Amino acid sequence: MTPLDPNNTQEEKQSMLKVIVHSFFVVPLIIAGFAVLVFLMIRILTDEPRTAEDYLVDVKIGGTTKRWQGAFELSKILSNPNLVPDDPRFEEEMLSAFEYAKHDRDPRVRQYLALALGQPGKTVYLETLVNAFNDEDVIVASAAKAVGLIGSSEGVQPLVKLLDHGMPQVRLQAIIALGVIGDTLAVPYLIRAMDDTEPNVRWDSAIALAKMKNNSGKRILLDLLDRNYLDSFPNIDAGEQDQAILITVQASRWILDSELKQSLEQLKDFDRNLHIREAARRVLEN
Repeated sequence: MTPLDPNNTQEEKQSMLKVIVHSFFVVPLIIAGFAVLVFLMIRILTDEPRTAEDYLVDVKIGGTTKRWQGAFELSKILSNPNLVPDDPRFEEEMLSAFEYAKHDRDPRVRQYLALALGQPGKTVYLETLVNAFNDEDVIVASAAKAVGLIGSSEGVQPLVKLLDHGMPQVRLQAIIALGVIGDTLAVPYLIRAMDDTEPNVRWDSAIALAKMKNNSGKRILLDLLDRNYLDSFPNIDAGEQDQAILITVQASRWILDSELKQSLEQLKDFDRNLHIREAARRVLEN
C-alpha cells in the first residue's frame, strides 16, 4: 500500500478550501453586486426628479429630519423661477406650512421656509415675512433676506426698523435686502449704517449705496479694494477676501471716479487673483 504524501494532502485541502470560498462567498458576492447595479440603473432610468410639491409634503408630514431637509430643498428649488408651481393653492399651502412651523421644535424648518418664501415678485408672501420680524433672531435674519429677494418697495420701511436690531447678522441681512430692493428711500438709513459697530454692516451699506449710484460710501469701497486693509481683519480668510473685493469691484462701476479707477488699475495689473484682475479690467473698459 502506497503511503500518503503529506504534501499532496495539504494541496488537496487548500484546493478544497478555495472551492468552498469561491462557491459560498465570491460567487454570491458577484451576483449580489450585479443585482444592486441593475437595481440602481433601473432606479436612475425610471426615477423622476422631485418637485416643490413633493418637498412641501415632506415639510408638512415628514419626520424630524425630513421636515427641515424638505424646507431646505424648497428654499433651493424655488430660487429657480422655472420650478415655481403656478398654482394659488401652492402659495396658500406654503403660507400655512410657514405659520404651522412656529410650533416645530427644529427652528431650521421655519428658517428655510422663510427663504423659500423669498421669491422675486411674490408679494403675496410679504406680509407674512414682515410679521416674522418679531420671531427669534435666526428666523428674522432669513425673513429679512427673503423680503429683499421679493424686491418690493413695501419692504423698505420694515427692513429699516431692523437696522437697530441687537443681532449683527439681522442688521446685515436687512442692509443687503435694502441694497437688493434698490429703493432710494433707504439712502439716509444706509448712510447712518456706515457708522455701525459691525464691519460687515458698514461695508454692505457702502456697497448698497453704490448700487443706488450714491457715492457716500466711496471711502469704504476704496478700503475694500485694498488688500492691506483687509489683512487687518484676521477672521477673514483668503476666499472671503477675494469675494469681498469682487463684489466691491462690481459695485464701484456705478460711482466710478478717478480714485476708484486708480484702485481698479492696480488690481487689474497686479492682483494675485485672475478673476479679480479680469473683473477690474471689464469695469474699466465698460
